[in-house]
Amino acid sequence: MSIFLFLQIAFICLLGAMSPGPSMVVVINNAIFKNKFNGILTALGHGFGIGIYALFAVLGIGLIIETNIMLFNVIKIVSIVFLFYLGINSIITIKKIEFKKEKLIDSGQSFLEGLSISLLNPKILIWFVAIYSQFMSTDNELYLNISLVLIASIVDALWYVFLVNLVTTGTILEFIKNKSQHIQKIIGYIFITISIILLIDLIK
Repeated sequence: MSIFLFLQIAFICLLGAMSPGPSMVVVINNAIFKNKFNGILTALGHGFGIGIYALFAVLGIGLIIETNIMLFNVIKIVSIVFLFYLGINSIITIKKIEFKKEKLIDSGQSFLEGLSISLLNPKILIWFVAIYSQFMSTDNELYLNISLVLIASIVDALWYVFLVNLVTTGTILEFIKNKSQHIQKIIGYIFITISIILLIDLIK
């Protein structure tokens, strides 16, 4: 795998992790209302769940490539449209992130909370099918497909561990609460840009 390809995959996975939503709420809640350690456990659990979905996506796409290349090409086109839709939706949908103590489950379940919040969100699997269909081909070696899974899991876990450290020190939590909508819109514009680039590359 080239450095450029690695950076491409890592960057797109990071964008997906950074998008404000229920996962961010659960991780930050555990960090600020329990403690930093529980926040990190939640982050690691979430990253593990992301890895499971990434594995399903890679195996599913790999099977489709082997059995029906026409269907695979359709998936690539639909994936680009889906990515564009995600970008538009991120821009026009106004969501205010709220962090509340009553949303917490009893302590001792932080890792499982992180794991479940990722596995109970089927949109994550759709996201990986959409994104990873652009990186899959019949020429992929095993190490590349394994890397796709590991990069998704590790990048997600590292992002949330980083976030836990931010919100448990200083006034970063208030910044995230106040600017979450702006972050969401910026990520939306990036999604749209990526989808346009992928479309141009597809029709060349």
